[in-house]
Amino acid sequence: MITTLKDTTSSEIGAKLVEMREEGGVTAMGRVLTLMIVADADAVDEPLEAAVRASHEHPCRVIVLRTAPEDETDGLDAEIRVGRDAGAGEIVILDARGQVTTSLDTLVTPLLLPDAPIVAWWPADAPSAPSQDMLGSMAQRRITDSASASVPTGMLKRLRRGYRSGDTDLAWSRVTNWRGLISSAYEIPPVSAPTGVTIQGGEGNPSVALLASWLENELGITAAIEVGPKGEDGIGAVTLHRADGDIVLRRESDESVLMDLPGDTTDQHVTMPRRSLFECLSEELRRLDPDEVYGESLCHAFSAIEDPSTFAEGKPEPTDVVGADAEAVARAAAAAVVPHLASAIAERGVAHLVLTGGTVGVRTAGALAEALRASDVDPTALEIWWGDERFVDSASDERNDVAVHKEFLDVLGLEPHRVHRMPATSDGMSLDAAAAWYAQQLDIAGGDIPFHTRGEAFFDVLLLGMGPDGHVASLFPEHADQKETTLTAIGVRNSPKPPSERISLTWPALNSARHVALLVAGEEKSEAVARAHREIMPWTCPASAVRGLESTTWFLDEAAASRL
Repeated sequence: MITTLKDTTSSEIGAKLVEMREEGGVTAMGRVLTLMIVADADAVDEPLEAAVRASHEHPCRVIVLRTAPEDETDGLDAEIRVGRDAGAGEIVILDARGQVTTSLDTLVTPLLLPDAPIVAWWPADAPSAPSQDMLGSMAQRRITDSASASVPTGMLKRLRRGYRSGDTDLAWSRVTNWRGLISSAYEIPPVSAPTGVTIQGGEGNPSVALLASWLENELGITAAIEVGPKGEDGIGAVTLHRADGDIVLRRESDESVLMDLPGDTTDQHVTMPRRSLFECLSEELRRLDPDEVYGESLCHAFSAIEDPSTFAEGKPEPTDVVGADAEAVARAAAAAVVPHLASAIAERGVAHLVLTGGTVGVRTAGALAEALRASDVDPTALEIWWGDERFVDSASDERNDVAVHKEFLDVLGLEPHRVHRMPATSDGMSLDAAAAWYAQQLDIAGGDIPFHTRGEAFFDVLLLGMGPDGHVASLFPEHADQKETTLTAIGVRNSPKPPSERISLTWPALNSARHVALLVAGEEKSEAVARAHREIMPWTCPASAVRGLESTTWFLDEAAASRL
């Protein structure tokens, strides 16, 4: 039984689902989990077929989300399948368009099975930090498939940087049988520890990288990787080098592997079919506890960036522009920013601008609004973000965006959906949920890959103020929260400057801008300015550790620059 709903709502979908179950005599009592599939509209058939087959082993409600955020119209369509059209489960296919895609969690929540585990699956390109994705954060298990991503190795590296317990990848599931066969071969007498391992496989194949990492972890040896013959995909051969001779496991067909043992002139054929998408998915649905071995293998395969200074290194040295007072700082910064925004719009049709609060930040926003109105820059092509925000009521004068609204946003009359305010306490979210939500909005806008790939830019211009202690955004000297290097946005607690709770962009996000402008005025900040002009020292002087890929400019008044 299949029903289609156009321009609908989650409540209407839920009511229709109940009606169809009652009409068809289907019950939801036997469903053991909710499986959410996030896929492109033109690449959902194969994952959905695998989910339907897996539902016979794991009866579940399958929710498929196909998104088109770039669509000019906002809306939600749905297709509901129950009975034999849904295997041993139920299927709800959601097509979200336009601004509806910014609130996928609110679409899905009413459709989740009560008191049942949730699994999120991205069959192709996935968020770099699945646990901070708006859907992934709801799930006990988060399944990705780096082998199906547009850049498999790049995807796997980003997944490592955003890894949290509960993540797994189907590239890992594809090596399960190889791991079993290798373990069996290792025990073949005479048992002797391998002195090395060589793995042959497709170039850039993530399963090859994960298997090599697992073997290195388990055996304490180095695993060499060789590129297999042209056209070979996946793992082609594994060789265990031992003192008494090599054990060679070589795939001879899609159905079997040839085992060559030392001193054995008759090769053994082992039946080991290549695993289908259904088999890999079904394996992952059998276990809802974290796969710690996968986590260990992933983290061993690729290094993490733990030192925040790494994000700022290797970029052009900062330059200084000194004016008479704070007003001169604001006008100089505005004049410099407008050409950068114009260039971005001309090149990409959009410019991502990060605003900041504080006295000089608000003045700069006002001066920038004037400069934009006097230029040929189309303000409707701007996307506005914030580097940090005080986690207080949305109308509080403590918030950075309240004053900036009056000086900048209201003057230019920007469309609300292009102004990305950080959540407030009055939005009904916890601090951590609010930070995760903001990171999700950045990912939706295209920031996911740049934030997790050193040397790529997402923001075109990043404006930052600096405190007398050298803090930028809400990253304070010697404060534990500034150690976060994997997430995009974080909730800051126990801020040394009130209010105590804030939301802040992190080091990888702040260092993903083409042009950085630091706005500083006042003699009380001169010592911090001088320290920030020396070596990159994020722990003691955060302002020293944010730099643009193309330029970093300090806009200073004479008092702030007095110790340079």
